[in-house]
Amino acid sequence: VSAAALAESLDALRTTLAVLDGDGRFRSLQPFGEPQLGRRGLYAPIGGHAHPPEAQAALSWVLALADGDHALLDTAERSGLSFATVRRAADRLLAADLLAPIP
Repeated sequence: VSAAALAESLDALRTTLAVLDGDGRFRSLQPFGEPQLGRRGLYAPIGGHAHPPEAQAALSWVLALADGDHALLDTAERSGLSFATVRRAADRLLAADLLAPIP
């Protein structure tokens, strides 16, 4: 077993543990209508690029699937976005009081 193979295995294990630790189910606190993400500083200003397009898309995906039945891993798989991007979006939405964790 080479050092490179061990390092690759360790990276895979860290990624798996990060997903297991960061996964969860959430419920939208504003399930009806537009939650006005721009006014909460979650959307980039027009012509600005404060967040990459994937981050903006992840916000919409997380909100759309925040029904208490879908976990963040489900959202990542369905959207094609990385789990880390989806988790960061959920953290931003939690900080803006737009999501509530499901115990």
